[in-house]
Amino acid sequence: MLLASCTKEGSTIYKPNPDEEQAPTTPLVIVIYGPNGLGDRSYNDLVYKGIEEASKTYGVRTLQLAPESEEQGFIYLETFFKQMENLNDTVRRLLITPSPVYDDFIRKNNQRLEKNPNADLLYMETTTPLEGKGSTFYIDYYGAMYMGGCMAHYGVEDLLTVLLANPYTQTVREAGEGFLAGYNDSPHWDDRFPVQLHVRYLSNEPVGGFTLADTTALRIYDEEKHFLKEESTNEVTFVPICGGAMHAIFRALHARMISLDNYVGIDGDMTDDDAFCVFSIVKHIDQVVYDYIGHWLNGSMPKHQTLGLADGATGAVSGKYNLEGKGGYYLFPEKVDMDSLRQVAIRKEEERYEK
Repeated sequence: MLLASCTKEGSTIYKPNPDEEQAPTTPLVIVIYGPNGLGDRSYNDLVYKGIEEASKTYGVRTLQLAPESEEQGFIYLETFFKQMENLNDTVRRLLITPSPVYDDFIRKNNQRLEKNPNADLLYMETTTPLEGKGSTFYIDYYGAMYMGGCMAHYGVEDLLTVLLANPYTQTVREAGEGFLAGYNDSPHWDDRFPVQLHVRYLSNEPVGGFTLADTTALRIYDEEKHFLKEESTNEVTFVPICGGAMHAIFRALHARMISLDNYVGIDGDMTDDDAFCVFSIVKHIDQVVYDYIGHWLNGSMPKHQTLGLADGATGAVSGKYNLEGKGGYYLFPEKVDMDSLRQVAIRKEEERYEK
């Protein structure tokens, strides 16, 4: 292929050794991420992890592409589809696209793969199956986010700021709805310490709000510190449902180094950052992708699935964090019956969606 193969170590993306030998008949998994998606230390990096784990287990080759722009991503896609139309070999190839920015292109072009019985497509995440060739899945985040909204009452004071990328992206919108529903359904841990909820959008564009400059993150942080129109001693807890933009918020927290301020980890388990991360709401996208590659190899990849809390595709991880001004550590299992909360959240998720 004319596409440059990329992989990563930590948050660094680099090109592999061009002299490295690869068996030309081994099945190949090709991933085309959204613009600047890889290296976000959350969703996309979990996708990367799952694919590389599948490569180790099943012995497949991987080609992971991290375009720097939408235009470059579309060039990668067109190159793939054009080559799949013209190739006559017997090598099995699976294209994975984990970004909604390619939705229109995928739906208009997936039928081009019909000409090649050895080419297949996995498009994630969408609630609308593809017409023709290709599989899709959607991970329902509502239940796990509902758990997070309930947990927010234990260990949050003053201001709870929910940062949403935009009001249009389905995964963001439904995650926010789940968090707010859980928050509104639960009593606060101590009425002597009331909490004000502030919902804020980072963009009003349909695909905006997933990237954020560090200077903008610092400005948002400072605005939230003064949101209650008092001195900047207010404690702020951020819930950043905004993809890679969340890491700019994390950097702002670490830059200001105010120990009472913290955040909720999203997608990945970030509770090892115990000075700032109160708990994490996780999406096990790495395991889901790993399983799908196994299904593809044995010819049983589902046409479409919706997965959620009951399936183990999502969850919530309680964490402990240092509250120096409050006398020690909170450990959520002491405050919340996580098993009972999970069952309530599963029921709420199933009531909302047909599973």
